Amino acid sequence: MKKTILLVLAISCSLLTFAQKSYTINGVVEDKALNNTTVYLYEYDDLLSSVDDFLKENMTVIDSTQVKNNKFKFTNKVPKDNPVLCLLYVPAMKYPFQVALEPGTIEVEILKGGDTVPYYSTLKGTSVNNDLDEYLLKTIREITKLSNEMQASSDADKFQEIIEILTKVSTDLRTNTSLLVNKYIDKKPLGEQLLFTFFELLEKEDLDAIKSKLSKETLDKLNEKQTMMESQLESLSFLILK
Repeated sequence: MKKTILLVLAISCSLLTFAQKSYTINGVVEDKALNNTTVYLYEYDDLLSSVDDFLKENMTVIDSTQVKNNKFKFTNKVPKDNPVLCLLYVPAMKYPFQVALEPGTIEVEILKGGDTVPYYSTLKGTSVNNDLDEYLLKTIREITKLSNEMQASSDADKFQEIIEILTKVSTDLRTNTSLLVNKYIDKKPLGEQLLFTFFELLEKEDLDAIKSKLSKETLDKLNEKQTMMESQLESLSFLILK
């Protein structure tokens, strides 16, 4: 009898461990035009520098599914022992979104924006995704809303008011980005992914402080990323001034 009980407990523990190593993404899409389109989960490449680069890359597909009745769902095993960023991409939307794959149920909502930013997202349900939403996406949603309002406004006073709010919110975004990156910088690969993705939002002193904690390999990759971005900005400036 004792052996039977122990066996049942062992099997139950095994099943629980397996469940904890799986993730579910429940997605809701506001735009009905996205029904019957495909949603992809891609492996994350931290050296991608733009949406154009993303579209040109031969990215590795983790999984795909269809949007039906304004919903989509992924269920699979987590690819790594620690949380890892991936890209959630709907080709009809043109822009990928970051989501952290970690054990548990992740709730994603994709909402319609405006002319400036056509879509934006919300995340919740697991620890890292809650932090991504709290530290970054919440502020980005506010910037999106203000940018669309500014685009639509013809009132000079209202325009100036929005500019002032945007300036403050942009400062908040830099502060929140620093808090988020520092919180996860010691967790691989997530910390490096966050750093390589959002380092341009960091103040110089914050970035320098983080650099002092990095391994030579990670620092070299970051410097490569910075050099690439600076080169692209110089090329863009040349084209604008030409």
